[in-house]
Amino acid sequence: MPIQPPWTTDPAGPVAREIAPLYWIMFAAAVIVLIVVDGGLIYAGIRFRERPGVPAKQFHGNNLLELAWTVIPTLMVVTFSVLSFQRLLVLNDVNTGTAMTITVIARQWQFSYRYPNEPQYKLADGSILTTATDLHIPANTKIKLDITSQDVIHAFYIPPLGGQKDAVPGRTTTLWIEADHPGTYKGQCAEFCGSGHADMLINVVAHPKDQYAAWVASAVKSANEAAAAGGPQVAAGRQLFLSLPCAGCHTIAGTSAQGKVGPELTHIASLDSIVGILKPVNAQNLHTWIKDPQKVKPGTIMPTLGLDDATIDKIVTYLLTLK
Repeated sequence: MPIQPPWTTDPAGPVAREIAPLYWIMFAAAVIVLIVVDGGLIYAGIRFRERPGVPAKQFHGNNLLELAWTVIPTLMVVTFSVLSFQRLLVLNDVNTGTAMTITVIARQWQFSYRYPNEPQYKLADGSILTTATDLHIPANTKIKLDITSQDVIHAFYIPPLGGQKDAVPGRTTTLWIEADHPGTYKGQCAEFCGSGHADMLINVVAHPKDQYAAWVASAVKSANEAAAAGGPQVAAGRQLFLSLPCAGCHTIAGTSAQGKVGPELTHIASLDSIVGILKPVNAQNLHTWIKDPQKVKPGTIMPTLGLDDATIDKIVTYLLTLK
C-alpha cells in the first residue's frame, strides 16, 4: 500500500479536505500582508531616507492609512472566523455516520490504540485488542477517536487525514478521521511532551474494506498465540518479565502484565522500531534497549534495571514471540 507523507497540503480524507482550502486562503492572505508591509517599509526606507544635504522627512498622522490598517485586518479576522466556524461544524460532528470508535492512549513517548469492545476484537482472556504505534482502520469509513493521555499533554495529528487534537491527562477529547483509499498515513505528536517528543510517531494503516476483517482476525490470533507462547526459553523469559518491574509498567494482552506507564508490548515484535529509534525490532536491538535505555534515549522514563546479559537474553526471547 502507498505511504502518504505528513503534508497538510495533500489531503487524503474528508476532514483534511475541509482544512486544506482554509490553509491556502490564510497562506495567500499572509503572503499579501507580507508583500504590502515589507514593500511599504522598503519603499519608505528608500524614498524618504536621509541623504547628503537632504534631511529625512517626518510624517505624523494619515487618516487614510490608519483607517486601512484598522479596517482591513478586522475584515480578515472576521472572514477567517466565519470560514473556520463553518469547517468546525463538520470537524466536530464526530458521531453522525460513525462506523466504529477507537480509543487513543498517549504516553511518553508512544501512542497505543484500543479497538471497540465488540466480539471480533476480544482476545481469549476477555481483553480487547490493542496495538501500539500503528493504528489500523478500514478505508472509506468514518472512525471516531476518543483521545486521552496517561502522563502529560500530547497532541494527535495526522495531516493527510485530519485535524489535530490534544491528548489531556484525565480527560477525553474526540476527533474523527476517514481515509479515501488504502495506504499508510504518517503523523506525529504535535505537542512538545519531553525529550522523546520527536520520536513519538504515528502510522495509520488503512486497509481495503473487504480485507479489514481479515486483519482483525489475524491480529487477534497473534495476540492469543503470544499469550500462550510456550517452550522452556520462552517460558523462562515470560516468567522473568512478569516477575520484574516490567509487568508493572507495560501491558501484554493475555498476561498479568497490565501496566499503564510504558507502551503496550502485545505486538512489539511486529513493530517497525523500538521507541522510534532502534530499527528493526530484533534480538540485538532489544538487548541494547533493555540493557541501558537511558543511553539509547536520554530522558526516557524507563529505568536501567541492571540485569545481566543472560537474564536480558531470556526476556528478549520471550518478547520476540509477541507478534
